[in-house]
Amino acid sequence: MRCHEVRLFVKGNADLVDVVLSHRDGGALLDRGVPELVGTSSPGFGVEVNHEPSSGFGALRRELEDETTGMLAWRPDVVVLSVADDVRSLATQGVNPEQAVQRVRADLEAAIAMIKDRIGAHILVANASTIDPDDTVFSYHGLDEEPMTLRAHRLDLMLVLVSHDYGISVVDLDRLIAELGGADHVVAPLRYDVAAAAVIAAEIARILEDYGFFDDRPLLAQSGAKGGVG
Repeated sequence: MRCHEVRLFVKGNADLVDVVLSHRDGGALLDRGVPELVGTSSPGFGVEVNHEPSSGFGALRRELEDETTGMLAWRPDVVVLSVADDVRSLATQGVNPEQAVQRVRADLEAAIAMIKDRIGAHILVANASTIDPDDTVFSYHGLDEEPMTLRAHRLDLMLVLVSHDYGISVVDLDRLIAELGGADHVVAPLRYDVAAAAVIAAEIARILEDYGFFDDRPLLAQSGAKGGVG
């Protein structure tokens, strides 16, 4: 019999919290976040939530190594992360962009390994919308700093590769917002409106349901091409 309380740990800042959690749980946009959606679609099941701010995958890796994140003590069933902070901080000026992305990937992969080994939680990572409503660049050649849109493209592709190798789920914000109509639902780089937040929360609830958290059946495992199951 499946436990009727799923523990969801959101490791992220307002851009992630606001598309997952309702006002009641700390979000600023939604009346009905993931817990409320689950309560409606799967009566008898609930979602308990906890969240911490994030400074990116490198900081998460260090927190896991030093055991300073509350995630380890709380032992969630599901961890939700976001690539947004690394999109903001990705250093490409004066360095090889591919090497910069590889450093972010190495941090994420190390964090995934520690979460799987120490907690056994399923991991969902939200990618980033590649829309910047203020971006009018039509050629990236010769720019002193890569625009957010290009950094988002690079790291969104990185997430696809990590998902293939390790079996994590990518919450495809870029696709969801494009299907809604794109720029009309992006209020600022990496920040979304209420309609977009509602669609994203529904997608996360759907992913959890697909894994089997709200059915009396074995959970689908997260396994990737590089082996290992969690």
